[in-house]
Amino acid sequence: MTLKRFLIHLALMILFFTIILYGTMCSLKQYTNHGQKLELPSYIDKHIDYAQNDAEDRGFQIVINDSIHKVGIPGGQILIQNPKPNSFVKENRKVYVTTSKYVPDNFKSEYLGRIYGSPFYMKERELRRQDIYSNVIDRKYDRGEPDMILEAYYKGKPLLNPNNQTIDNINIPKGETIDFVISTNEGGETELPNLVCKTISAAKWIIEFSKLNLNIVEEGVISDMSNAYIVKQEPSLNDMINIPMGETIVVHISQQKPTGCP
Repeated sequence: MTLKRFLIHLALMILFFTIILYGTMCSLKQYTNHGQKLELPSYIDKHIDYAQNDAEDRGFQIVINDSIHKVGIPGGQILIQNPKPNSFVKENRKVYVTTSKYVPDNFKSEYLGRIYGSPFYMKERELRRQDIYSNVIDRKYDRGEPDMILEAYYKGKPLLNPNNQTIDNINIPKGETIDFVISTNEGGETELPNLVCKTISAAKWIIEFSKLNLNIVEEGVISDMSNAYIVKQEPSLNDMINIPMGETIVVHISQQKPTGCP
């Protein structure tokens, strides 16, 4: 055998063994990696489209098993994933996710319960648990307790009928706001009482009921204040018919009953 043929055979043998060795190492590597666990990234707060593409590149599969509405969160965003982020899973593992809805859930007006006469701040907390916001657009005088609901509106439309009952079948998407008018003890008016000829004890009861104040001016000697008579008041019914609540009526009193009083 010539040297040239020997070298050719040697080169072919080296190439053959090189190919065999490379194939063996590749097969061994594939066998070693089979069933190897990979770290699962976090897809929380990622959009579902991004997560599906990324998972496919990594050898995972994203499966949506639920969608829920979250106020202020855009649709398609991943909220929960299982297995959890940073878990070690096998290749081709299915990753189950919960995403945010594109369209918010509706809250039915009949679920609002009793509105008229309910304490506003209690109803506000109740609605907030349903992802409905509350807004006070006005306060009106009412003789009852303050901060009670008198009126309710959604997008300018009343939620109460003329009998102050809640209107049914009005859809309110979660995340929306209901406007309320609530009661206040301030700023109202009351009819001006006629106190002339009444005793101070009777007048005080009327004044307290009308939410007014009383200023007493004595004329002459007063020996029995409770049974003293009012002979004059300011303002009088000749001056006005209604008077703002919290105002003061000045009365002049005498121990003697005025002439002309019944």
